[in-house]
Amino acid sequence: MDKKSFEGVMYEYTEWPGDQIPYNDLHFISHRYEKVLSLSDSKDILEIGSGSSIAKKEISTVAKSYTGIDISKENILRINKECKDLNLSLYVGNAEDMLFDDNSFDLVIALAMVYYLDVDNFLSEVKRVLRPGGTLFFCTSNMDVPGFMPAPGSKKYFSVNEWRQLLNKFGFKTNIEVAFPQKSFIKLGARAKLISFMKLLFINVLGLSSLWKKTRELSKGSLIEIPNELNKFPKHQVKSSQIKDLKDKTHKIIYFTCFK
Repeated sequence: MDKKSFEGVMYEYTEWPGDQIPYNDLHFISHRYEKVLSLSDSKDILEIGSGSSIAKKEISTVAKSYTGIDISKENILRINKECKDLNLSLYVGNAEDMLFDDNSFDLVIALAMVYYLDVDNFLSEVKRVLRPGGTLFFCTSNMDVPGFMPAPGSKKYFSVNEWRQLLNKFGFKTNIEVAFPQKSFIKLGARAKLISFMKLLFINVLGLSSLWKKTRELSKGSLIEIPNELNKFPKHQVKSSQIKDLKDKTHKIIYFTCFK
């Protein structure tokens, strides 16, 4: 995928207030930003893949400063327009080659986007721009959960153990948490086999990859509009917990809090 096409994909798949998304996905968004806010007090923050205007007001209120970069010029222009009253520093930029000075930030966040990057370049750059004692926080989908579907335009997903080894290589001390257990009346083993069979049937046998994607989307439930403020998101009872199994196949979301 060329650079222009990739930028287009990033804008197309960015979630904005007012968009319609599956109800459960609202909880994914609000949960990850709640975790970010718990880390943000009086910090100089860099958000990589700043995406949309979601949570910009809340983060900038508690942080010392907010800087965001995004590969999509359209995303940056729209955030500037929708958040013009906030004190944000926004740039079109590449997470693999950032134009910031060494030791510039206390906290770097990268939410639901690391699978679009060359991870070695990304981690090298994050370590460079983080101050001593700084924190990298990111989340990713768990590729080992039955029914996992990669995001359009993504490069590579890593298992929890692969991430742990990569972060160790760059000298990060890492806390790993999991959240959003897969809910099903069918036992996970049987469910995994059923999903694999259906995926094989739709894509490999019938050649209906678009129908498979639509079926997976419909299985997420009814659509709901994304609110413009975090306090208007539906309440949830989800709590993250320390990972117990590096081969976790139950939880949909993995959180990494990494200390330089």
